Amino acid sequence: MSQVIVERYLKAHAADAKAAAERERGPRAHPFVTISRQAGAGGTTLAERLLEAFAEQEDRDLFDGWQVFDRALCEIVAKDPNYRHSIDALLTEEYPSRTADFFRQVIGSTIDHGVLMDRVFRVVRSLAAIGKAIIIGRAGSQVTKDMPNGLSLRLVSPEERRIQHLAELEDLTERKARSEVRKRDESRARLLKAHFNVDINDPAGYDLTWNTGTCTTEEMVDTIVTMLRHRATRTVSRQVMHH
Repeated sequence: MSQVIVERYLKAHAADAKAAAERERGPRAHPFVTISRQAGAGGTTLAERLLEAFAEQEDRDLFDGWQVFDRALCEIVAKDPNYRHSIDALLTEEYPSRTADFFRQVIGSTIDHGVLMDRVFRVVRSLAAIGKAIIIGRAGSQVTKDMPNGLSLRLVSPEERRIQHLAELEDLTERKARSEVRKRDESRARLLKAHFNVDINDPAGYDLTWNTGTCTTEEMVDTIVTMLRHRATRTVSRQVMHH
């Protein structure tokens, strides 16, 4: 399925790059959603449930044609021969310290992560400009911060709950899950600090922050659907006023 999504995106992007850039600057762009999350907080679960909820809505102009970009986003980047061997790092959102990155390059095991992430950020912006995309991670909230049609979300949850969730999801021991949760959280925080000089845990960086340990997926989905409707109505109102 992800390969189909990738090919569809590449074709759409090649045919519509100029129009997408114009939409990015104006109020006619389709909406998009970015999801930042602590490891094990349920970002993928929320994204999948959003697609199901969107398919149930009557407003087809607004809710038809949405796609989730997580693994598929990485595969788009890896289509470039220069980044093909970085797919594992992209999938795990690995972002090493500058010292570790330097030594990896010295022994020839990786390309410069700064260059790689710049490519990822360009793809994220292109996806957001085309719209109807749910972008998980990859600093999406910061990359698209100046784009008016986005809804940025942050998911958090108590660490023990996240450890248990990740252990079940990826069939890990509790010890391994604990290590992975902390490593992934640190890596994601390092990425935002290095490229945008922001604290990933600052709630002011997002439209909404949810504790998935206390909020249900249905509560979050209902809120997002309602907000997208309100924002679409607001966009239409601006268009009428401009005319």
